[in-house]
Amino acid sequence: MKGPTLNFRKTPSKDNGVKQVESLARPETPPPKFVEDSNLAFNVLASEKLPNYANLDLFHRAVFPLMFLAQCVAIMPLVGIRESNPRRVRFAYKSIPMFVTLIFMIATSILFLSMFTHLLKIGITAKNFVGLVFFGCVLSAYVVFIRLAKKWPAVVRIWTRTEIPFTKPPYEIPKRNLSRRVQLAALAIIGLSLGEHALYQVSAILSYTRRIQMCANITTVPSFDNYMQTNYDYVFQLLPYSPIIAVLIQLINGACTFVWNYMDLFIMMISKGLSYRFEQITARIRKLEHEEVCESVFIQIREHYVKMCELLEFVDSAMSSLILLSCVNNLYFVCYQLLNVFNKLRWPINYIYFWYSLLYLIGRTAFVFLTAADINEESKRGLGVLRRVSSRSWCVEVERLIFQMTTQTVALSGKKFYFLTRRLLFGMAGTIVTYELVLLQFDEPNRRKGLQPLCA
Repeated sequence: MKGPTLNFRKTPSKDNGVKQVESLARPETPPPKFVEDSNLAFNVLASEKLPNYANLDLFHRAVFPLMFLAQCVAIMPLVGIRESNPRRVRFAYKSIPMFVTLIFMIATSILFLSMFTHLLKIGITAKNFVGLVFFGCVLSAYVVFIRLAKKWPAVVRIWTRTEIPFTKPPYEIPKRNLSRRVQLAALAIIGLSLGEHALYQVSAILSYTRRIQMCANITTVPSFDNYMQTNYDYVFQLLPYSPIIAVLIQLINGACTFVWNYMDLFIMMISKGLSYRFEQITARIRKLEHEEVCESVFIQIREHYVKMCELLEFVDSAMSSLILLSCVNNLYFVCYQLLNVFNKLRWPINYIYFWYSLLYLIGRTAFVFLTAADINEESKRGLGVLRRVSSRSWCVEVERLIFQMTTQTVALSGKKFYFLTRRLLFGMAGTIVTYELVLLQFDEPNRRKGLQPLCA
């Protein structure tokens, strides 16, 4: 008796054959996809829940109000800077912030060219050259900030990916968190710079009105139009006068002053953000003192320390041009202000403005240097505890971490020409004193002439 014949062959169809074999080899659920395909992005799996960035103690959340304020005067032309998710921050040439930046750059270029042509007519000296240097530094800052804005989306993503482990245990958030530290220091600098600019305007206006009141040969009545034509005569040699242009000049002059101060403010914000994380590493190391610690803990600490050093190198490569420009700017203006210390001034308000401006400039320069030097100081503060690790907890990772802390220079730099450390601040102070003594000798004939006649 014959049974039914079993045929193991199946008639191939559109969905069978090779595709059937592949479907058996494939898992039922497809592998998770990355939300963003980028080597620079801090990728998370689509199946994982995105962290709530608005509630984390992150650098992006600490600085975005100040960066948005800077965009009002055309600095850092970025799109999505107010978003809590750093992935949404991007740079685009065809954007409103970039358009505003170009307008401010054109206006600043007009002021620079006006000053330059005016100096060519009257002759360039060491003292009247300061206006040209001021507008030149502001124009250079605009170019440097545009270059930095192109790199900023990658910087802020790598920064966030690196610092997310520091927002969780075993790391602790200090009493003064990152946002409070950055914003309080920024408000102090912005407030003092507004006071300096206001005193400049008051000194100029009072000097203008007193001159008209005391000089019989001047018959003009004090007015806004006459004040602008007198104090900004170099601009109206190039442009026709109108009240609208006069108001715009005041606006652009104020914006230039903000940019001039924001260079140091931005370096301070970056320094605060980096030193804050090194401080957390030091605090964690100090908690391990007099305790038996397994090797895996030191492996994790060293891993986080290395990642912070890599982040510092990446940030430094992006903004070292800004650091170099800021240091040159501060060095020049401190020397210029000190050159005028022994000069006689006409009115008490001129003395008030001069000394406030000098002390503010020296204080701002020292504050930025010390804030940046904190990175180097914080990166080495855990050495004392590591050297006292007991023999029961001692391991190769401790030795490696000590070697790295003692041999590596962890600090921001100006194009690798120098590093922002405390030693550099004292070296810069000695350089200023040396150059100042030379400049005072050359300026001796001008000081003997005294003040020019008021009504000349």
